[in-house]
Amino acid sequence: MRVSAWVRAASIWLAAGALLASVPGCIFSPRDDDGAPEEGNEIPWVTPTDTGKVLANLAAALAGEGTSNYMDCFTTAEEGGFRFFVDPQDSLDAGQEGEDRYANWVRDDEATYIDGVFLESTGGIDVSFSTVDEPDETEDETYRREDYELTIVWQSGDHQPGESVTYRGQVTFWLKRDDTELWSIFRWVDRRAADPGGSDTWGVLRGDYRQ
Repeated sequence: MRVSAWVRAASIWLAAGALLASVPGCIFSPRDDDGAPEEGNEIPWVTPTDTGKVLANLAAALAGEGTSNYMDCFTTAEEGGFRFFVDPQDSLDAGQEGEDRYANWVRDDEATYIDGVFLESTGGIDVSFSTVDEPDETEDETYRREDYELTIVWQSGDHQPGESVTYRGQVTFWLKRDDTELWSIFRWVDRRAADPGGSDTWGVLRGDYRQ
């Protein structure tokens, strides 16, 4: 069942509050603000002790337009780094620009694109995931495959102010568990939806904002 980013964010916040009230000595705190665009917002965060919580944090970060929370969902260079892989057809459709847009995409590129999107969007970004393949969390590395819909209301850039655009596709998240038993995404493989309905993928959106 699909759950919107706003519903997930609210559920996470309530669950975290209940946990704090019921478990003595539990340590939980929202991530520190790192300035605009999330300044003044309280973005829910839960300790990513399973892969579902990573996706919940990702959705909450998009809803609250929080760059630091978003980036905390991905493996750092010290932990082995992060890579993104676009759908091959999206790269081909970009023509000669395809390599510049998508080749050797690492964590720094992820930060660049999401900052650009947050700057030109308005309100919160809504994402819903629908699980296709469940992860095997008995392993230290696993994957989960998700159909997604990402909806952005734009305020500037190449879109008309107030224009709502939905991106559709399927993502395979590869995740690893670190020495503290916490999960993060180390590989993102984007593919076109079986029935995109005329929508671009999340990968196309990324390429538009890579600098």
